[in-house]
Amino acid sequence: MKLKQSLLLIITTFLILMSVNSQAGRQGISFYYGLGLGVVAPANSDIGGTGSIMFGVEEDGWALELVGYGSVEAGTDDSTVDYSISGNHIGLAYRTIENNGSWYKFKISGTDMNFDLSNTSTDLETNGNSYTIGWGMRTNREARLEVDYTYYDSDDLTDPVHMATIHYFWGGSKYQGNAF
Repeated sequence: MKLKQSLLLIITTFLILMSVNSQAGRQGISFYYGLGLGVVAPANSDIGGTGSIMFGVEEDGWALELVGYGSVEAGTDDSTVDYSISGNHIGLAYRTIENNGSWYKFKISGTDMNFDLSNTSTDLETNGNSYTIGWGMRTNREARLEVDYTYYDSDDLTDPVHMATIHYFWGGSKYQGNAF
């Protein structure tokens, strides 16, 4: 078994075991949508700013989440070459039980990431897996804020790509705590 397969098996098993302490029976299926801002850091390149849009379907802490993103142009180690990134994540996310208005998030995604290089007419198109950990908090009864770190690994790239994003989104599970 390859390292990637072993890691995916371990993470999936961990997420399934976490669901034993899930929010089962507390909420039904719900939808959420939001916007995000962040940074992307490929190897041998400057950090680039990103914008994203997200949509999710959630039930009892588990969510199927789609995030589309794009970045502004940033430099590389070669001063004559700039890059921008666009792509998407489609993944399975798990949010722990909301405690005092906050929670943790774990997500495994299939990711497409395209690099548009300024010195060529072709793009570098990659696909691989991304692994996300995050922390979130409720900002009001219907809105939430999450801070995510994503590690993207692809066989098409020699080094991983790191992303940090802040998402503000609406909808999703109903607030279970005290009134604001």
